[in-house]
Amino acid sequence: MGWLVLGVLYSAAYAGVGWLLRDQPVVLSWFRAVALLVPPITGAVVIVRRRHTWAGCQWLFWSTIALGLAMSAIGLTGWAADELVLGHGTWLAWPSVFALFGSVAPLFALLAQPHRGPREPLAATTAVDIAGLAVVTGFLYSFFVTAPSSSPLLIVSELQQALVVLAMAAAMVAARHTPWRATYRRLALGALVSFVTLTMSNVEAQQGIYRAAFVYDFTWILPFAFFPWAATKAPESETGEAAAGEEELTRPRPWVIFTAVALLPFLDFALRHVAPDEANQSFRDLSTAIAIVSVLPLLVARIAAERAELQQAGSTMKLLAQVIEQAQDLILVLTPDGRCRHANSAFCRAMGLSPDELTGLSGRDLMARDGISADDIQSVVRAGGTWRGTVTRTRRDGTTFTSSATVAALLDDRGEPTHIVSVERDISEERRLREQLIHSERLSAVGQLVAGVAHELNNPLQGLMGLTELLIGAETRPEIRRDLEMVRHDGERAATIVKNLLAFARRSALERSVADLNEIGRSSLALRAYELKLAGTIVGAEYADDLPMLVVNREEIQQIVLNLIMNAEHALRSAGRPGTITLRTALDGELVCLEVSDDGPGVPPELVGRIFEPFFTTKGVGEGTGLGLSVSLGIAQAHNGSLTLLPSARGARFALTLPASEPHQAVMAASKMDASSSGPA
Repeated sequence: MGWLVLGVLYSAAYAGVGWLLRDQPVVLSWFRAVALLVPPITGAVVIVRRRHTWAGCQWLFWSTIALGLAMSAIGLTGWAADELVLGHGTWLAWPSVFALFGSVAPLFALLAQPHRGPREPLAATTAVDIAGLAVVTGFLYSFFVTAPSSSPLLIVSELQQALVVLAMAAAMVAARHTPWRATYRRLALGALVSFVTLTMSNVEAQQGIYRAAFVYDFTWILPFAFFPWAATKAPESETGEAAAGEEELTRPRPWVIFTAVALLPFLDFALRHVAPDEANQSFRDLSTAIAIVSVLPLLVARIAAERAELQQAGSTMKLLAQVIEQAQDLILVLTPDGRCRHANSAFCRAMGLSPDELTGLSGRDLMARDGISADDIQSVVRAGGTWRGTVTRTRRDGTTFTSSATVAALLDDRGEPTHIVSVERDISEERRLREQLIHSERLSAVGQLVAGVAHELNNPLQGLMGLTELLIGAETRPEIRRDLEMVRHDGERAATIVKNLLAFARRSALERSVADLNEIGRSSLALRAYELKLAGTIVGAEYADDLPMLVVNREEIQQIVLNLIMNAEHALRSAGRPGTITLRTALDGELVCLEVSDDGPGVPPELVGRIFEPFFTTKGVGEGTGLGLSVSLGIAQAHNGSLTLLPSARGARFALTLPASEPHQAVMAASKMDASSSGPA
C-alpha cells in the first residue's frame, strides 16, 4: 500500500510543480520529460531487483511487464521530445505506439499464467508466443497510427485497456485459491485506474481540448504506482519438489503464434479497406512485410522449442517406463472398470503371463477367492481412498502367492479416476521365514520343557529300575520272573527315551577321540546283521580306502548311523517286501561323508520339510518316539557337520557329513600349496 500512497503523493507534487511552472513553458516541458519517466522506470527497477525470487513462467510474467514499462518510458521520452522540438501537445503521435505497447504488456504477460507455478520447461515456448502476439499487435498499431483520423487509434486504446482490465479480473478469479490472487487484484486496480484516466484523456483529445501539464498527465503517473506495489508483494517462486507439479507436464498448444501467422494476410486486407490511406500505402506495405518476416522466425523458433519440449518429455517418459519395467515391485495398472491396462515385467513373471495375455483379463481374474475381492478394493479406490493390505494372486498354472499391495487411483482435473495403480510385493518368502522363526521358537520352548520333564522322569525311573532288579534277583517263580523281566525291559526302553530327550535338549559335547568312519559303519551294520538277515534284507557296503580319521564322539556318531539303518529297515518293512540297504563312505575335499540309502517307498514330498522335527514320526504307536532324526541332526551339528535328505530316484537317501581331523586338513592344505608352487612360472 505504501507504493500507492507514494504514487498519489508524487502525482500531487507533479501537479504542484507544474502549476508553479505554468508561466515557463520550456522549463515545464523539460520538467515533464523527466518527471514522467520516473513512474515507469521505478516499476521496472523494482521488478529487476526482485528477479532472483522468480523463476520460469513467473519470471517471464514480470519480465514482460518490465519490458512494457520500458516501452512506456520510451514512448514518454519520445512524446517529450516531440513536444520540445515540434511543439506538439497531443499524445496521438508516433510515441503513442510505445505507450500502447506498455499498457498492453500485462495482457501479454498473462499468457505465462504465473499462478500455476514456475513451470520452467514451458518458459521458452511461452516467450515465443508473447513475441508473436507483440509482432501482430505492432502491425495493427502501425495501421492506426498512420490513419488520417485519430478516432481508430483512440478506439483501439480504449478497447485494449478495457481488455486488460477484464483479463486481470478473470485471472484474479482463476487464481482465487492461490497466493497470486492478491497480485492480480493489485494489477487489476491499476488497469482500472489507467482505463478511467485514459478515457478522460481520449475524450478531451477527441474534442481537441487536450493539453499537456494538466490532469491528463495522471494517465502516465498514477497507474504506474500499482506495478511496484504488486511486484513487491508478489509471492516468490517455489523450488525443488514443490515446483514440480502436474501442470509442468501439460504442454500448451501453439495456438498464439500459428493464429498470428494465419491472421496477418487477412488483417492486412481488411485494414486496407476499412482505413484506406493512399499517402501511406508504401509505409503499410513495409509494415506488413516486416511483420511477416518477424513472425516467420518466431514460428520456426516455436516449432523448435515445442520439439525440444516433446523430446524432453519423451525422454522423461522413456526413463519412467524403464524404471517401472526394471522395478522389483509388481506394478499393475487397471482401467476404472477393472480391466488390465498395463503390467511391468516383474508382475508378468510372477503371474506367469505375457503382457498380451494380461490385457484381456480383469482384476478379479488375477485374484484368488479369499476374504477380500477385487471389486471391494476398486470400490474403495474409486471413492478417493488408498487401499493397503495383502492379496492372494493366482498364477497361470493355478498356484497362488501372497503379496502386500498398495492400490490408489490416478485422478484427472475433475477428480475422476482415470486409472487404478497397484504396487505389490511378493511376501511368500517372508511369510515362510516368519513361520519358520515361529516354529524355531516353539521348538526351543519344547526343548526346555523336555529337559525339565526328562529330569523329573529320570529319578523315579531309576528307583523303579533298581527295585525291579532286586525283585528279579529274589524271585524264583518263572511266571513272576517273566513279568518282572517285562517290567525291566519297558523300564530300559523308557530310560532310553529319557536319555534321548536329554541329548536333544542339551546338545552337549561329550568327550571326543579319533575314530574311523568306516569302522563305525561296519560295527553298526554288525549290530543289526541278525535282524536284517531275518527280514531278508540285502545289505550292501562301499567303503572308501583313503578315508581320513575323525575327531568325534564315537558312540554319538554310531547312534546316527544306527538310526539311519533302523529307519531304512522300517521303510522296507512298511513296503511289505524285502529290499536293499546300502551304506557308502567317501571323501569330499575336507569333508568325510557317509550315505545310507534304501529302495523303499521313500519320503513323501509333503513330509520332506518335517522329518527332522522332534516328535514327528510316521511309525505306529509304540514303534517310534519321533526323536531319532532330530537327535541325529543335533549330534551332527554339534560336530560341525550336517545330516541331510538327498534327492533319490527310488527310496530314501540320507547323507552324514563330518569335517576331517585337523592333521588331514593340514596335509590337504600343504598338498595344494605344493601343487601351486610346482606349476609353470
